[in-house]
Amino acid sequence: MTEFFVADMTCGGCSSAITRAIRSVDADSKVEIDLHKRTVRIASPKSPAQFQDSIRAAGYTPVMGAEARAQSTPSCCQS
Repeated sequence: MTEFFVADMTCGGCSSAITRAIRSVDADSKVEIDLHKRTVRIASPKSPAQFQDSIRAAGYTPVMGAEARAQSTPSCCQS
Protein backbone atom coordinates (compact mmCIF):
# COMPACT_ATOMS: atom_id res chain seq x y z
CA MET A 1 0.00 0.00 0.00
CA THR A 2 1.27 3.45 -0.92
CA GLU A 3 0.82 6.28 1.56
CA PHE A 4 1.01 10.02 1.00
CA PHE A 5 0.76 12.96 3.38
CA VAL A 6 -1.06 15.85 1.68
CA ALA A 7 -0.82 18.95 3.90
CA ASP A 8 -3.04 21.02 1.62
CA MET A 9 -5.91 18.49 1.65
CA THR A 10 -8.31 20.27 4.00
CA CYS A 11 -11.89 19.35 3.08
CA GLY A 12 -14.20 16.89 1.37
CA GLY A 13 -13.77 18.71 -1.94
CA CYS A 14 -10.02 18.19 -1.72
CA SER A 15 -10.42 14.50 -0.96
CA SER A 16 -12.81 14.12 -3.90
CA ALA A 17 -10.37 15.84 -6.26
CA ILE A 18 -7.52 13.63 -5.04
CA THR A 19 -9.63 10.49 -5.39
CA ARG A 20 -10.46 11.48 -8.99
CA ALA A 21 -6.76 12.05 -9.68
CA ILE A 22 -5.91 8.61 -8.28
CA ARG A 23 -8.69 6.91 -10.23
CA SER A 24 -7.44 8.56 -13.44
CA VAL A 25 -4.28 6.45 -13.00
CA ASP A 26 -6.02 3.25 -11.85
CA ALA A 27 -9.82 3.10 -11.85
CA ASP A 28 -9.73 -0.09 -9.77
CA SER A 29 -7.46 1.23 -7.02
CA LYS A 30 -8.56 1.11 -3.39
CA VAL A 31 -8.33 4.60 -1.86
CA GLU A 32 -8.42 5.42 1.86
CA ILE A 33 -8.39 9.08 2.87
CA ASP A 34 -8.07 10.40 6.41
CA LEU A 35 -8.79 14.13 6.37
CA HIS A 36 -7.87 14.55 10.04
CA LYS A 37 -4.39 13.11 9.48
CA ARG A 38 -4.27 14.40 5.88
CA THR A 39 -3.17 11.02 4.61
CA VAL A 40 -4.03 9.15 1.44
CA ARG A 41 -3.48 5.40 1.18
CA ILE A 42 -3.67 3.64 -2.17
CA ALA A 43 -3.74 -0.08 -2.93
CA SER A 44 -2.80 -0.61 -6.56
CA PRO A 45 -0.20 -2.40 -8.67
CA LYS A 46 0.61 0.93 -10.38
CA SER A 47 3.76 2.89 -9.57
CA PRO A 48 3.55 5.27 -6.58
CA ALA A 49 5.24 7.92 -8.73
CA GLN A 50 2.29 7.83 -11.14
CA PHE A 51 -0.10 8.61 -8.30
CA GLN A 52 2.17 11.31 -6.91
CA ASP A 53 2.35 12.99 -10.32
CA SER A 54 -1.41 12.78 -10.76
CA ILE A 55 -2.11 14.27 -7.31
CA ARG A 56 0.36 17.09 -8.06
CA ALA A 57 -1.35 17.74 -11.39
CA ALA A 58 -4.62 18.13 -9.46
CA GLY A 59 -2.98 20.97 -7.49
CA TYR A 60 -1.86 19.25 -4.28
CA THR A 61 1.52 18.50 -2.71
CA PRO A 62 1.80 14.80 -1.79
CA VAL A 63 4.75 13.56 0.26
CA MET A 64 5.33 9.83 0.07
CA GLY A 65 6.08 7.06 2.54
CA ALA A 66 7.88 7.40 5.86
CA GLU A 67 8.07 11.16 5.34
CA ALA A 68 4.27 11.13 5.25
CA ARG A 69 3.99 9.53 8.67
CA ALA A 70 6.58 11.89 10.19
CA GLN A 71 4.77 14.96 8.90
CA SER A 72 1.35 13.76 10.07
CA THR A 73 2.59 13.31 13.65
CA PRO A 74 2.36 16.43 15.84
CA SER A 75 5.80 17.87 16.62
CA CYS A 76 5.27 17.24 20.33
CA CYS A 77 5.06 13.50 19.60
CA GLN A 78 8.05 13.09 17.29
CA SER A 79 11.18 11.54 18.71
